[in-house]
Amino acid sequence: MRIAVCDDEAAQVQGNIDLIKKWAAKNQVDINIDTFSSSEEFLFRWSEGQPYDLAIFDIKMRKMTGMDLAKTIRKTDKDLQIVFITGVVEHVFEGYDVSALNYLTKPFKPGLFASTLDKAYALYKQKEVGALMVSQEGRLVRVPYNEILYLEIRGHYFDIYTRSMGNFRMKKQMDDMIKLLDPQLFVRCHRSFIVNVSHISSLAHQEIKLKTGQVVPFTQANVQPVTQLFLAYHYQHNASLL
Repeated sequence: MRIAVCDDEAAQVQGNIDLIKKWAAKNQVDINIDTFSSSEEFLFRWSEGQPYDLAIFDIKMRKMTGMDLAKTIRKTDKDLQIVFITGVVEHVFEGYDVSALNYLTKPFKPGLFASTLDKAYALYKQKEVGALMVSQEGRLVRVPYNEILYLEIRGHYFDIYTRSMGNFRMKKQMDDMIKLLDPQLFVRCHRSFIVNVSHISSLAHQEIKLKTGQVVPFTQANVQPVTQLFLAYHYQHNASLL
């Protein structure tokens, strides 16, 4: 579960991290936490396509407030779960306007924070699908992982091929793209290709056949990781090997 904490008070950020880690350890949840000291810093990372499952925003921050940040996000992303933490209650009704998961007023009890994380995690598990945020023609497009068939890097750009949304282009290095994708779905199969194992129909010498009929190149060096993830995915989902 990928969590962003955005607050301009270092002590509050650390307090939130401690509570999140304690909750994650108790519930055996794998988490990745990124911290931001301003709305602008978060917005820059998010606009580059960094996906999050939960964002925790302070409202009173320098320049752009957490509420304004949430309103900006909601213009293109209706799915990101947002929790506000603040010392004032005057913006509580605005929280409903951006479909906030919760609005916690400081000082809050750790149990209330934990129950908010419980709710966020339950919703996360219901969706169980992340997404890439791709910039196209001046707007951000959410491309769910389960839509992505494979990705091919050409120079400094990835071409992203999807099942029904068309193709997209995104500026990323290979290592950075790997970090953005779900490791239970995506694996590098070639020097220039990453494939989504949920769309694989069969594996053969030097090629991977997708359920769409498309073929992706496959190198010997990647046989073991691709085969292991492919079998693990189908075993977990009781999918038939076609």
